[in-house]
Amino acid sequence: MPRPASRRRAARTLLAAAVLAALGWPTTAGAAEVSPAGPPVAARHVPLPEATTITGWRPAESGVAGEHLRDVVLVSPARGRELEVQQQVGGTWVTRQVLRLADGEVDVTDVPLTRHWTHDRATRWRLAVGGSGSAAPAVSGVKVVTASWEAADDPRDPAVLVNKRHPVQPRSWEPDRLVRPALATAGSRVRLRPVAADALAGLATAARKATGKELVLVSGYRSAGYQERLHDRYVRGHGAEAAERFSARAGHSEHQTGLAADVTQAGVDLTRFGGTPSSDWVAAHAWRHGFVVRYTAGDADVTGYAAEPWHLRYVGPDLAAYVHHTGLTLEEALGAEAAPDYLG
Repeated sequence: MPRPASRRRAARTLLAAAVLAALGWPTTAGAAEVSPAGPPVAARHVPLPEATTITGWRPAESGVAGEHLRDVVLVSPARGRELEVQQQVGGTWVTRQVLRLADGEVDVTDVPLTRHWTHDRATRWRLAVGGSGSAAPAVSGVKVVTASWEAADDPRDPAVLVNKRHPVQPRSWEPDRLVRPALATAGSRVRLRPVAADALAGLATAARKATGKELVLVSGYRSAGYQERLHDRYVRGHGAEAAERFSARAGHSEHQTGLAADVTQAGVDLTRFGGTPSSDWVAAHAWRHGFVVRYTAGDADVTGYAAEPWHLRYVGPDLAAYVHHTGLTLEEALGAEAAPDYLG
């Protein structure tokens, strides 16, 4: 018969085991079970899940938009499981892509990042694989990706930079095709390139649903010759110094690309667009449709122009997201020098 001290030790051991079991914590694998009525008996063995390893996922990377960033990652065991490529958005991990692993014990997988890495200066990524059968779930370390953009020289490219220091090349360039967008226009001859026209029509539809107000396209494509006549008229009326704060010289206007649009709210003069419901909505949401508000308040020393809340520039959805999320001007986003004035 166990002595009183032995009974107390056995009771304490049983109590501790019961508490651990109630909390869902495993007891030590391989330890003997305590029998209150006799000697220890052999423990029941519960197999632990096989550990999953993810190797080859680099912790930091830098890339220029247009590059394809990818890592060669080894996952073991693979067993046909799904590997999720996740991005941290706010405080939440969002799955951007799902890759199916091979059926064997090991899979060497080419893991590309989705285009979302180009939407901000720095984005955070990880890999996650769920548990399956006897294999435990696993999460990789976090990769920080630093993105940058470069300006294009080709006026056909939505990432082309046109300002007082970067003229359209060649100066007489004209788009191959121009169309009238599917929204109200100030005149029947207002045109844009198809990619910008389609995006602007989508933006106008979304703006109307959100605000109940119609957007009107006031000005789109302008030839170099038309821009020269327009600029000369402003110089005669306002003087050269004042005119060049709001009007570009021929060959230096974004309107020549067919990707720039001056818009206003129906019934509102163009220069009074700022502060309207449509203007506020456009400033917050134009990026979702591939546009940026090109000339923002307080940035004339970089862009060369006073604020124009009506002047939208189509740059494509990825670069527009980058400009929006970083709060940069287009010059800054593209790593270009400031263009407050002309060179010569």
